[in-house]
Amino acid sequence: MSIKTLWYLTPADGDLPWSPGGLYPVELQRYLTLARTIDDGGFHGALVATWPNDPFVSASFAAAHTTRMRFLVAVYANMIPARLLAEKALAFDTFSGGRLMINSVNGRENILTKYAMDVAHDDRYRLGEQYWADFRRYYAEGSHSNFPNTPLSLHPTQPEGIELWGAGDSPAGLQNSGRVLDSYLTMLRETSFIESKFTAARAAAAEEGRQFRDFGALSGVIVRPSRDEALARFRHLFEKAGIDQVTDVLDKAVRRRTHGAQDLRTFTAPDPQRQGWVDTIVAGKLPEPDDLYLGDGLHAGITAWSPLDIFGTGSSAVYYVGTPDEITDSVTTLRRRTGLTSLILAGWPLIDEARNVAEHLLPRFAAID
Repeated sequence: MSIKTLWYLTPADGDLPWSPGGLYPVELQRYLTLARTIDDGGFHGALVATWPNDPFVSASFAAAHTTRMRFLVAVYANMIPARLLAEKALAFDTFSGGRLMINSVNGRENILTKYAMDVAHDDRYRLGEQYWADFRRYYAEGSHSNFPNTPLSLHPTQPEGIELWGAGDSPAGLQNSGRVLDSYLTMLRETSFIESKFTAARAAAAEEGRQFRDFGALSGVIVRPSRDEALARFRHLFEKAGIDQVTDVLDKAVRRRTHGAQDLRTFTAPDPQRQGWVDTIVAGKLPEPDDLYLGDGLHAGITAWSPLDIFGTGSSAVYYVGTPDEITDSVTTLRRRTGLTSLILAGWPLIDEARNVAEHLLPRFAAID
């Protein structure tokens, strides 16, 4: 079985969108070019994530201009009624030829409270179980006209239902994953970490008499014909942002996490390597790529969704950095040790890096068994 490779489909694009002046304005034509690049490049599909744009609307625009790629659309459980979501899914599948998948997002308080969803962490998972059960039932029933004079109906395009992907790290999240999800996702980290995550997820599914279809991970990627080229681009992630921007972002992150009790200068990282990054940045310097190497082919970096991971928890901003053969060897080892079947990759600018991955990695990933 080859690796299913998905790309990142979002208007959060740019040369380096976390750097000053690095974020592109939102433009339909660039977005559609990205979608066509993913479609033509041979990717299995793309993750359409929850940025300020509505993921379903954004995916619908892209689906109208593509033919084969699948859309993993991020959805917060209980954000809209389950029947309405099923109707949206039926319409999307009807017009796209059954190319919809859903990424179930449990969410964080700072996001959900904007939508009057002030529910405790574990309770969100409990309510999500019923939500997704209702969604699946409504999707299977189809959507029927409110006007009996013309008995139009939309029927399921995917007989087994919409494939539901998602993550879950806490005990409640793992239990929910085992009961609800078809495919399990996590942020990519070192292989030993992924082994433990997937083992726990398998056990949670087994307790419910179920198995996952796929095990996937989200990562950044920089692939170049030579290692020197790849490392130069990786170094540019930090240099373009600059030491002042990197320091400011991390200082604010520390203050948020500690509720103002600490700042970057007083922060103590969870391990010597991360403390070395902090000390270097506080001294007014950027870490070197060798300092940021985590092992297993991965470097700690900066992504559109997360700054440098000095905390060792939460959203992991890691990158595969290297030549096509180096990255393929790392992914092959990860698959052999963990059972990974899918990767969601990203690199900026998204169009340019998608072309690099399509040329240099997708043929190799297709040969992984």
